[in-house]
Amino acid sequence: MSPSAKVDLHRRIEQVGELPTLPHVVQKLASMIGRTNVSAEEIGTLIEKDQVLSAKVLRLANSPFYGFPSRIASVAHAVVVLGLNVVKGLTLCATAFDMMKNAGMNELWRHSLGVAITAHILGTKAALKNPEEVFVAGLLHDIGKVVLYVKWPDVGRQITAATRKTSRSLIENEQELFEVTHADVGGWLATAWHLPTSLREPILYHHNPTAALDAPLQAAIVHVADVLVKGLACGNPGDDLVPPLSRQAWDLVGLDAQSLAQCLAKAEEEFQTIDDYL
Repeated sequence: MSPSAKVDLHRRIEQVGELPTLPHVVQKLASMIGRTNVSAEEIGTLIEKDQVLSAKVLRLANSPFYGFPSRIASVAHAVVVLGLNVVKGLTLCATAFDMMKNAGMNELWRHSLGVAITAHILGTKAALKNPEEVFVAGLLHDIGKVVLYVKWPDVGRQITAATRKTSRSLIENEQELFEVTHADVGGWLATAWHLPTSLREPILYHHNPTAALDAPLQAAIVHVADVLVKGLACGNPGDDLVPPLSRQAWDLVGLDAQSLAQCLAKAEEEFQTIDDYL
């Protein structure tokens, strides 16, 4: 890859905040995120202006993965129950799913949802204060692939071809060809969309969780979930290789053999409902 091509890719990344595939409501939502006085009602009213998007957010909020005893009937209610950051993330997740589905990337969505489910289970087991956030981080952890393989198909084709020809993983080929990975792009998007650190770091560092400074446990959980879901062959994020597991992340999550077996059994049970969301 020539230096000029690498510069060109970096230039594209700088401009990716202008993704035309983001609906107006998501762009407006991103602009509201920095406001400290934004209310649940304001967020709910904004999202509900897009009926299709609103329905998808409520569908995710009412999914069995969260297990709330009573139905969440409005987006504003979802904001109160799940928290503002989670609903913002679910809105982006619904948008990302549309991008993946339109590009025929259902297996990537299945993998992402599997990671979200597993991360939520691990986060609950680890007594994380807000396990709903790692669910969202799991859903969005591969969002950078949507840009690299859907928004920029020429880039995606080069990486896919290299992955088929070599024994290297997808992320290794991304780094080799462009010095930029889907995790880098995902982190940039999280920044551009004003997502909190608790979501941005697990997206950016899901292959390198020890680099997380402000959300090390969340990054560790999404990393471990990603490796486990690859091992369980739930969906396909683009290659068949199970990424190496960070020992430090594993120790931070704190699973013993019995807890791991329980988490895996629960995850595999919940995987049975994934196709209901495709």
